[in-house]
Amino acid sequence: MNDNKKIAFNTLILYAKLIITIVISFMVSRYVLKALGASDFGLYNVVGGVVAMMNLLATSMVATSYRFVAVELGKGENGNVNKVYNTIFAIHVALAGLLVLIGETVGVYYIHNYLNVAVEKIPDAVFVLRLSIWATVFTVISVPADGLIVAKEKFVYTAILKIATSMLTLLLVVYLNYYGGNRLRVYAVIMAVIHLLTPIGYQIYCWIKMPECVRFKINRNKKDYKEVLSFTGWIFIGAVACVGRIQGAAMIINLFFGTVLNAAFGFASQVSQATGMFTSTLRQAAIPQIMKSQSAGNQDRSISLVYAISRFSFLLMLLPAMPLLFCMQDVLKLWLKDPPEWTNVFASFLLINGLISNLGGGFDASIQATGKIRKNQVGYSFINIMILPVMYVLYKFGAPPYINVVVMIGSTVATLVFQIYIMKSLTNFELKIYAAKTLWPAIKVIVLILIPMLALRQVYDNSIFEMFIFGGIIFVVTILAVFFAGLSASERNAVVGLCKRKLHRK
Repeated sequence: MNDNKKIAFNTLILYAKLIITIVISFMVSRYVLKALGASDFGLYNVVGGVVAMMNLLATSMVATSYRFVAVELGKGENGNVNKVYNTIFAIHVALAGLLVLIGETVGVYYIHNYLNVAVEKIPDAVFVLRLSIWATVFTVISVPADGLIVAKEKFVYTAILKIATSMLTLLLVVYLNYYGGNRLRVYAVIMAVIHLLTPIGYQIYCWIKMPECVRFKINRNKKDYKEVLSFTGWIFIGAVACVGRIQGAAMIINLFFGTVLNAAFGFASQVSQATGMFTSTLRQAAIPQIMKSQSAGNQDRSISLVYAISRFSFLLMLLPAMPLLFCMQDVLKLWLKDPPEWTNVFASFLLINGLISNLGGGFDASIQATGKIRKNQVGYSFINIMILPVMYVLYKFGAPPYINVVVMIGSTVATLVFQIYIMKSLTNFELKIYAAKTLWPAIKVIVLILIPMLALRQVYDNSIFEMFIFGGIIFVVTILAVFFAGLSASERNAVVGLCKRKLHRK
């Protein structure tokens, strides 16, 4: 299987997983809201959100693992994947210990002194925090195994594991609705167990399928640790900034508005993350190829993939995002029955933020492949962290609740502009080509969708029946706009040829 076909095959596998897990996750959320209520769900979103945020941190740290493993694989017989794996593993064990220390000190202090929640809920909050911390420890320790699987492009196994854990989550959450005790604590236990199963599954797979890569052997070469730690340190700073932005926003919302608005922000974030998965899946399949091409000296192919992935990421996210943006309130009512106030506004702004972010969908992988990531991580971190004091000041002066997501959109635009500058300085990235191959097609597609849809929106009366009709029309219009304005002539011909072959087989 050649490299481009491998990307296509892996993308199909990951999308099959994605569709199943998204459907299950939305069913889970509905049962969780019913079992916990908006207030307890908001509390979990602030405190138990440590699991989600630390998992985001761990996912970001996977970049270190698959970058070094992919580079080592690119060396062929001269590479030593086992040495790289053990170096990264030792570093992540130390990092897990650091996270326990921070969680048990700063985390507990925050709950007792700053969390805006009823006093009788403090013990529950501490319980949720501690379970979250230890689930995160296992996730961080498994990061090298996760990175190895990504670098080896073994996506079938990860898809099966994710679907299995999602189905188990649904079964346990349905049970939660019939439990008569402290549902918040039981839900925390359920989520901790689920977050333990995935890293354990990764470790078992690597031990069985790639024992020569994960065989434990202490690497005594300090130079290797220094190189990985330098890269890891900068990746960690960027990941902490990203986590800090999301979790910090949740904490500031809690400080000014309480846990019910946290629930609204949590549900809105889930909508945004679900649609964002459509594009992250594509990037996950392409990132190993971007890095391997870069390490093999084929920078032209690597940059060509960056232009393509950035454009396709934006176009793919449009497919679910456009119907949601036009029908958000009715979708939320159908999903949650009684969504918390401001959920629709949060979700809409977060979708717009995600679309803008995807215009730089291939940037991170290309920058990381060069190994020169200091400027990118420092700039990215500064932009992300600065939104927290801005958000706090705006709320202090009476800004509406949704100002946080407006500020996030501003930071995303700033990050995109900054990363374009970094790409130009580190690679043979050209702004004119990027504008022609990525930005201009994206603008044309948006214009072609908005003109008819804004007119049609005037006759939409917000009923559930019309939501399906209107949403279906938007989806079809989006597909047509993407096909005729978002794809190149050769890509359109390839799609038509593929459809003809499929029809001919039938």
